[in-house]
Amino acid sequence: MPASVMLARRIKDAVIPATTGVMSVLPTGATNGFQLTSHNTTAGTAGSYVEVIAADTITSDIRITSAAVDSFSNNVRHHVTVAIGAAASEVEIGTFVFTVGLTSHAPLIPVSMPNIPANTRVSMKVAVQNGTSETCRVNINYVTV
Repeated sequence: MPASVMLARRIKDAVIPATTGVMSVLPTGATNGFQLTSHNTTAGTAGSYVEVIAADTITSDIRITSAAVDSFSNNVRHHVTVAIGAAASEVEIGTFVFTVGLTSHAPLIPVSMPNIPANTRVSMKVAVQNGTSETCRVNINYVTV
């Protein structure tokens, strides 16, 4: 299948879920997203996982549909890994990558992730191309499925 068709399919799956649900955003309230920090000496090495959904927070199955990213270094490729499971036992379920030229504010990024069962801990970590410590803030949008 051509790459353009695969990309269109991933965007459709991320933006138009197979089932309907109420769009929700985490974190809620006045916070400016979950802060992720890359490894500070090794290029391409992710930092530690940061919990974005506690195991007892979501009582229905969900699907992450998009992410809003803010407060990151310009012109640095960020590779965000999404995982589920207990701390120190995370299992990767997907990734998304972003690089934005001359601004530190990214548009809403559609993501394609599998459904996440209710009462499951979700965490994220970030890696960057260079060998410096970089941070970004991520808000996630999800629907119940």
